[in-house]
Amino acid sequence: MKLSVGNGITVELIQVPEVGTPWQVRVYKKLLGFKRQISCDWFLEQEQARKFAGQLANELQSNGSLTALKLRQPGWTLHRPVQ
Repeated sequence: MKLSVGNGITVELIQVPEVGTPWQVRVYKKLLGFKRQISCDWFLEQEQARKFAGQLANELQSNGSLTALKLRQPGWTLHRPVQ
């Protein structure tokens, strides 16, 4: 899943196709035809990663600046799925 935020910024949700691998939410900035990775957050559950990616895309769209992303404190706690 890719969310284009604007200003060349893209939020991407990926999972390597292996059993038990975590979900990753990556933020890229396009510069002169190249993609530069700005941040990468890891999650154990797909739903948690989707929620974070949506929230992150909304924040970047409203703010439009990557400085808040670079300076943010970790605010998400990872929890193992309930069995």
